[in-house]
Amino acid sequence: MAAGRRQMILAESARLFAECGLSATTIREIADAVDLNSGTLYHYFSSKDAIFSEILTCFLTDLVQRYDDVTTGAGTARHRLSLMIRVSLEVADQHPYATEIYQNEYENLSVLPGYAEIAKAVESSHRAWLGVTEEGVRRGEFNSRIDPFEFQRMVRECVFQSVRWHRDTLTSDIEAITGTVTSVFLDGFAPARTVRTEPTPPPIPTRTRTPAPHPASEPTGDPVGELRCELDELRSGVDAIRELVRSLSDRPQAVDDSAASAATPR
Repeated sequence: MAAGRRQMILAESARLFAECGLSATTIREIADAVDLNSGTLYHYFSSKDAIFSEILTCFLTDLVQRYDDVTTGAGTARHRLSLMIRVSLEVADQHPYATEIYQNEYENLSVLPGYAEIAKAVESSHRAWLGVTEEGVRRGEFNSRIDPFEFQRMVRECVFQSVRWHRDTLTSDIEAITGTVTSVFLDGFAPARTVRTEPTPPPIPTRTRTPAPHPASEPTGDPVGELRCELDELRSGVDAIRELVRSLSDRPQAVDDSAASAATPR
């Protein structure tokens, strides 16, 4: 029962921290969210900052463990980097709002209790991303002309930013997000291929347009005069179409009685 209540406090606190911010969220608000009074809440956590630290620590511990499973597994660097994208989304889904509050409160993390553990986990996660990326470059799977550090940071930031964009539907969107990020970044990070020269296609014939005669009052080559001539042609064409439509609409419509009778439902 106590473990379940503790998890409930962490879950509701994460939601409030994401919506309101760490400094704006009060112990009373957290207690109200889990149907406790403020005094009882202190039996579970010593402070609001302690709650915040545990949310991040649990999230990052799981994340690093999943990364370790990927980096020590078999497969190409591309395959493992794609797996890292997927497990990042899965762990973020299992720890709602942890990604968002980490991003929102990044500048304030150093004052939290347990910051050393948080910083160590973050460093380990970054090292995993960089290690797989550098291995891919060494093996010739990735483009050596692109800085692997900058590349892995862009991919990582895109993955965790997408969690914010898809929070409400993250569980069902993991497959699609993984495929999109993998395709955009890893296909673009592939080594340059030899460009095969295709035969030049035959030129497309162009219609020769006879310019409209210029009014005597405007010299040939005057762009304003050319535009006026083209507008005059356009007006003439529109007038002709209008006259044709008017003449057609004035004709009596002959109705085939036999066809009308056959089309009428009985």
